[in-house]
Amino acid sequence: MPSADPKHGRWILPVIIAGMILLTYTFVSNLEPSEGIQVTTTTAPPPFPTEPSTTTSTLPPDLAAFMVTVEAFATQAQGFAQQIGEINDAWEARDAGFTETRTAFNNVRATVALWEDQVASAAADAPPPLAQPYVTLVTEVAGLAPAIADIILGLEAPDTGQLRREAVEIWEREMQEVLDAFQAIRDAAVAAAGTGDDTEGEQD
Repeated sequence: MPSADPKHGRWILPVIIAGMILLTYTFVSNLEPSEGIQVTTTTAPPPFPTEPSTTTSTLPPDLAAFMVTVEAFATQAQGFAQQIGEINDAWEARDAGFTETRTAFNNVRATVALWEDQVASAAADAPPPLAQPYVTLVTEVAGLAPAIADIILGLEAPDTGQLRREAVEIWEREMQEVLDAFQAIRDAAVAAAGTGDDTEGEQD
């Protein structure tokens, strides 16, 4: 009986490989055209608004990037203002005890003190057109933690609450000056981009 040809099966492997290539080509050819490719090549949205109505849509990249930090700080400042108001209101309504109120004020004061350092540190990254208004912001921010300390002293004072109420009013004025400083930075950014010139309307 003749022995099997040892070379008999050598043609099978090339046929299998050719079949795999053909199947792969057929599969890829039947895929939906380029819609998926368009999604994967789309640039990720920037970390700031891009709608035409927003101020950052017309800002140069360096200003826009820094304004992300500024807006984050502004949001945090508004949060501190809300916290102090809520703590004071709860004490006025006697919905919170003395120790609880003093602890709450102290916690916000400590957080604001750390936040002030963060705001000051960011001054080194301010683009030249925003440097001066940002320095003003840093100066205004520095008064917030001491203002909260005065509220705590007023809370501890043996009076009818007048000192605390006066300290809260001072705090609110200090916070408004901080918020105004944030707005000045926004205005400076828009002006630096060439979109904030209102001189034509003032000449009438």
